[in-house]
Amino acid sequence: MNGGGPKQLKKTWIWLVAMVGAGMLLVREVSDPALSLALAAALLTIAVLKARLVVLDFLGLRFGSRHLRIALLAWPIFFALAAAAKTLIAAFPSGG
Repeated sequence: MNGGGPKQLKKTWIWLVAMVGAGMLLVREVSDPALSLALAAALLTIAVLKARLVVLDFLGLRFGSRHLRIALLAWPIFFALAAAAKTLIAAFPSGG
């Protein structure tokens, strides 16, 4: 790992645990189906933020190769957008 050290890893780990807890609370507290789109958006955002922290700090790319960092961050963003599209399609079925 370049430039971060154990202190940065500890901060990152705390943030990751907090984001997991926030996601668990969101899933547990939301029972209204009308909020399912907002819940999905919030959970996907949390997932992308967690992936960003892992790429930057645990993979040591915060100060590493720019191209590799962009590629590794594009990967979870792509899947989050695909999941969001699937959720939107399921929420608004065609009336055919």
